[in-house]
Amino acid sequence: MAAHPTTFSPLNGVHDERDEQAGRQILRLMSIFVAVGYLAYAVMTAPMLVESLDVMDTWWTVSAVALIFGTGVALGPVSWGASVRRIRTAAATAAAGFVVALALWRFGWNGQQIDAVSGIWFSQFPGLAAIAAALAFRAVFAFAYLGIVSAITILVSHQIRSPEFNGRLLPDIAWSIAFSLIFVSAAVMAIRTAAVLDATRAQAYTATAAAAAANARSAERSRFDALTHDNVMSTLLLAARQGASTELAQNARTALAAVDQAAAGDVRPSVGAFEAIGQIRAAVGLIDPAQHVTVVDGQPEVSYPSGAVSAIATATAEALRNSLRHAGPDAVVEVTITATATSLRADIADNGIGFDPSQVSATRLGIAVSIRGRMAKVCGGTADIDASPGSGTLVTVEWSA
Repeated sequence: MAAHPTTFSPLNGVHDERDEQAGRQILRLMSIFVAVGYLAYAVMTAPMLVESLDVMDTWWTVSAVALIFGTGVALGPVSWGASVRRIRTAAATAAAGFVVALALWRFGWNGQQIDAVSGIWFSQFPGLAAIAAALAFRAVFAFAYLGIVSAITILVSHQIRSPEFNGRLLPDIAWSIAFSLIFVSAAVMAIRTAAVLDATRAQAYTATAAAAAANARSAERSRFDALTHDNVMSTLLLAARQGASTELAQNARTALAAVDQAAAGDVRPSVGAFEAIGQIRAAVGLIDPAQHVTVVDGQPEVSYPSGAVSAIATATAEALRNSLRHAGPDAVVEVTITATATSLRADIADNGIGFDPSQVSATRLGIAVSIRGRMAKVCGGTADIDASPGSGTLVTVEWSA
């Protein structure tokens, strides 16, 4: 009886040092299957092995048991937790052991014959040796190996047993090969399926990595769009309108500091409540040093994500800048910071001329990028703009746990 061999080589290619998950698992399972099969056949063929002692020298029997059963059974424990290279080496050793035993049988035969239909004991499981070959090499080699060892074992059995127990040689060889070929084909398909799964997963990982890289590039472009609009463009526009002034110098310093901060990135995961309020105050002060900021519920023991604090500070500054520019000369702006145990919020309200948010052009980056877009990139961040013509504007930017 033969067992089903397998092949491990992704799409029948040369395997590299990377251990594909599905392929490696199949390889390990099939190795254990081979080892158990050798154990089972050792028990089943024990009476035949004892009977063969009458026609085979003891040295050959001992050697054949070690070469065939020893290497085959060892494949199980060797494969447990081993690398693909180690499993393949052990499988190649088991396949080679069967071939060596076949090559030496003629030297151990004393010329006598067995009066039994079953023939020599190792003729019962050439498929197991083919499994070992398939685990170590390509599918084509495994099929060729199966055909060769099956033919040799049938030839040996025909020669070593009495002629009256022999059938026709070619049909016996064909039957032995065909029977094992069923299992070989099934096992090869299982290995190919595992290889396809590995390849599909690798492609999915590649696509995911590419998508993540694209998202990172998009986020970086958005960050620099906001930086450009919030600081650089506003400084240039102020220079064009007013020329040299204290406000221009202040804006220029703010722009340079923002560029430096963008280059350095955030270095701390969180900041305390007082420092968070201080960052928002500082951002407001850079836009309008005279602007009063009202603080509600400041709690010194609370901390907030540094990214959220930075986003709220810059979004607040942008909202204040928009109010000073567009609300009208007589408008009054109020900035309120609310810091609680689970949220940090800034409200920027004015009683100016207001506007219709739905009519703001998509090319205007102030609201789309510097306020809404910036807060949308923060986990737990929101931005709300409540405005209408003649009724003033209220901008609320908030982070909540």
